Amino acid sequence: MKKYRQGNVLRHEEASAKDIYLRRPFKYKFIETILYVFVMFGILSLLPKSSVAVFIVAMVAAIVIVGFAPFIYKVLLHPAYKLSRTHLLIRIGKTEESVPLHELQRTSTWNSTYRANGKKYHIMASKEFLEELDNQIARVQKRGK
Repeated sequence: MKKYRQGNVLRHEEASAKDIYLRRPFKYKFIETILYVFVMFGILSLLPKSSVAVFIVAMVAAIVIVGFAPFIYKVLLHPAYKLSRTHLLIRIGKTEESVPLHELQRTSTWNSTYRANGKKYHIMASKEFLEELDNQIARVQKRGK
């Protein structure tokens, strides 16, 4: 892994809960859905099926699971990103990965998924960070051609 001097880092950002909620990958959403299904099966086995309590508990469970999941991800994973002139340093949990910008390509204008060397990277950062990342990728690729 390449070490960066402090002056080489253009932008450093730790993901906020809002950014995680808006830009979390599909596998996180899938885990939340599976957890919700298990909670609902547990609730349905305990409460009478025709009661209003089932509806209320279902709504509360959905709000708690989907609403608090980004905070849990933030506490457990601490996603952080550093953008330098040539690399993007991604830290999620205890893993750190450095990706050269000339290899990164945005897969869609609608989401914050990038691809490099056949691997997908879900960047859960602010809109400003993503704009700066896109600009820096364009500069590096323009310089390289």
